[in-house]
Amino acid sequence: MWLLGVAGLLALGVVTRVHLVGKQAPRFPAHPLTAVVLGAKVHPDGTPSPALVDRVQVAVALLLEGRAQRLVLSGRSPEAETMARLAMEFGAKQGQLVLESQSRSTFENAARAAEVLRGEREILLVTCDFHLARASAHFRRRGFLVWPVPSIRALTAGNRVLVTGKELAALLRRPWLITQL
Repeated sequence: MWLLGVAGLLALGVVTRVHLVGKQAPRFPAHPLTAVVLGAKVHPDGTPSPALVDRVQVAVALLLEGRAQRLVLSGRSPEAETMARLAMEFGAKQGQLVLESQSRSTFENAARAAEVLRGEREILLVTCDFHLARASAHFRRRGFLVWPVPSIRALTAGNRVLVTGKELAALLRRPWLITQL
């Protein structure tokens, strides 16, 4: 019985951490970094999901504010291409964009970004607030110093509980990530 209590407390702690990481105001280093922007759904007709639009808007704002020097747009095709199109619509220049269109998961985003960035170990990481803790953990496991930057999703309370539950399940499937939170 006490084991269930401990497991429940651990789960509650992880959920709290997932929630708090995404709600913290971002902190930035004194110098501009590369921002890695994680992909999100693109509908079959080519329309980007609100999550994808939000992430790209946040990332381009980092460029325009001088906090980012370039963007690595990471996600499967057509996510990366759609992100590049949106980024240029929002004011980014093509030379500021690096497309990584092979990733199909957060794990692969981190692995492929490590290949693309060859030696850069400090990044800004842009993704939805509820995804930021797990995504940051994946990148830390790859040796990155992560400066998390949330795109805040306007979700109903029910949807917020649902996505937080999915993040908890994903973390519990990979307990080695919990140590990186």
